[in-house]
Amino acid sequence: YPCLSRMALNYLTIPATSINIERLFSKGRILLPHLRNRLSSQSIRALLCLGSWSHLGLVKDKDIRKVVCDDGEDEGIEIN
Repeated sequence: YPCLSRMALNYLTIPATSINIERLFSKGRILLPHLRNRLSSQSIRALLCLGSWSHLGLVKDKDIRKVVCDDGEDEGIEIN
């Protein structure tokens, strides 16, 4: 699992101040609008990490759609 090991290494070796604070809060605001404000901190962390991995090409959009969609239809899901 070369992709999984790179993802784990990427996640486990992030320094505490590796991201610009303004950028983090900008992405957090997109992720946490007023309608989604009840997500747990673990869910928020996982979504931010998944978004970063997707942006780096470590996770394919079609794989995310497969996990998210129970019935296999991905028409209503937009992944940026």
